[in-house]
Amino acid sequence: MGLFHLIFSIFERKHTSLMLLDRTSQFFKTEWRRILILFSVAFVWNIMAFLFIYTLDPDLTNSAYEKFGGVWMTMFRSIIEFTITYYVLIYLAWLPALQKNNWGRFFLVIFLLFAVKVGYSMLYEYAKTVYEVRGRQQDKVMKFMSANKFLVFSLTTIFTYLFNLAITFVVAVFMHFSRREKLQKELEKQKMDAELSAIKYQINPHFLFNSLSFIYSKTVPLSEEVSNAVLLLSDIMRYALGKEEDAEGKVALTKEITHMKNVIEINQMRFNNKLSIQYSEQLDNPAARIAPLILITLVENAFKHGDLLDPANPLVIRTEADDKRIRFYIGNKKERAQGAIDQHRPQ
Repeated sequence: MGLFHLIFSIFERKHTSLMLLDRTSQFFKTEWRRILILFSVAFVWNIMAFLFIYTLDPDLTNSAYEKFGGVWMTMFRSIIEFTITYYVLIYLAWLPALQKNNWGRFFLVIFLLFAVKVGYSMLYEYAKTVYEVRGRQQDKVMKFMSANKFLVFSLTTIFTYLFNLAITFVVAVFMHFSRREKLQKELEKQKMDAELSAIKYQINPHFLFNSLSFIYSKTVPLSEEVSNAVLLLSDIMRYALGKEEDAEGKVALTKEITHMKNVIEINQMRFNNKLSIQYSEQLDNPAARIAPLILITLVENAFKHGDLLDPANPLVIRTEADDKRIRFYIGNKKERAQGAIDQHRPQ
């Protein structure tokens, strides 16, 4: 058992390490651009700060940097700290708060980051920090800062963090409004595309109906059956593509029934009136309204899957409407397929 637990523990740790490595790799794949930008800004900022301080007092600058491992090591740590701090404040604190109004997370993130920065500063920087002042009041200022080193160090740390908060707030607000402006432009583009699609949608049916009208006029002298089929098809397409709905998205039941009858009739023409269909209706409330294209969906399903050539088992359709409800019954014999049994199904 001890060996088994040891092997299991090794595999579990290896699995955890692989998961952590995979998540880290995924993080850098998605965030590398942001990190690179912040790293570049930090690099330029630290170079400029060093050059500015160095021109004021080279000896004091070299002495200050030497206490923390030299110029390049100190600068490298500062760049890493800058990158992490600004990434956390911008992308994990300010932007979620501004975009999602998640202020609870914002205060938690800035508190945890402040705690980490204070802990790091007290453990690594506090003991090595020696305040040096040049000028007329050198002795008095040095004496005060030496006597109140913890206070001065704490106030400097807090002020620096507040300064970082202010800078990242400005950056985050700029990014937030830039993103909103970009989204607004995308929405306007989508709206324009939708309007163009709507125009195309209006043009295509117009062309279709004109073409059907032309075909109808040409077929009238040649074949009454063909011309009637073209007319039925025109009525079917006009109803299917038209906008008959009211504010509640409903249409008159009589129009839905007329559409259904047209579909039935054109299918009868396709099969030389050999389809066995029994249709009946009782409309005590002709003004009833219904969601469009519901009834025809059931009828088309019967045409697709039903055996309508058997006179003994016709497609039975019945529509009823009164002041309280609409009833629709449809039953058909199902086609034989892969050993399926015949059945008469109400819907």
